[in-house]
Amino acid sequence: MSKTNLLKAWAEWKLGSAPFVLDDDQNVFSSPRSQKSIITNCSWQEAIEAPNFGAPGDTRLHLGLLPIPFIGDIQRATIYILLLNPGIGPHDYYGEYEVPKYRAALQSNLKQQFVRGSTPFIFLDPQFAWHGGFTWWHGKLSKVIEKLSTAWKVPFATARSRLAANMAAIELLPYHSVSFKDGDRWLKNLPSVKLARNFIDDFVLKRVQSGKAIVIVTRKVAEWNLPKQKGIVTYTPAQTRSAHLTPGTPGGNAILTHFGVQT
Repeated sequence: MSKTNLLKAWAEWKLGSAPFVLDDDQNVFSSPRSQKSIITNCSWQEAIEAPNFGAPGDTRLHLGLLPIPFIGDIQRATIYILLLNPGIGPHDYYGEYEVPKYRAALQSNLKQQFVRGSTPFIFLDPQFAWHGGFTWWHGKLSKVIEKLSTAWKVPFATARSRLAANMAAIELLPYHSVSFKDGDRWLKNLPSVKLARNFIDDFVLKRVQSGKAIVIVTRKVAEWNLPKQKGIVTYTPAQTRSAHLTPGTPGGNAILTHFGVQT
């Protein structure tokens, strides 16, 4: 396996129409057992008219939304945040089905085809500040960005842009859910999960070992199964609940140290 397996699989994937599922995952989702654990809303209207719209604790995978296996320029990033799977809020269906510019950004991210001057890590791009993804990531990182701004003596927006250019997030499972339950053994059976693991093992770890990158594992530490070594930060079970990235946390300190900023 090489880095190209993950990149090629998603770059060559033809989006078509919902359900949006990577080709190699189709067999897993087509099993009768899986049908109760997935949902495919095909429009904003269909999503908001669903009887359980916005209900907490929904563990189904929402296949009417584009998968997000990663965010950012995953070949050139120097900071990799490892998570479980993308969450979901009303903004997701609205953004994908009603805001063409946002959907186009998601597609560019999937294909790793970024417009010159754009922000590859789209959830730190102010033009998408209305989206919950921006709220989540910006909330996690705003204090770190503030310290970078002070240390670099640049405006906050400039520090945010520099961080965004260096950061990527990799999801273990690329499909959205409100909350996650692995009752159907997605993490074992889905080929897309294996692609994510192999990308880290075959590409990212080599960058870490050469001192070019760091890895911060905030979710499902045992599932990522990474070695204990310099440049790899893993959260404890208590820390994974909130997965904070503020100064004073393992991840926040690792980011600041990576940029040579005193914690």
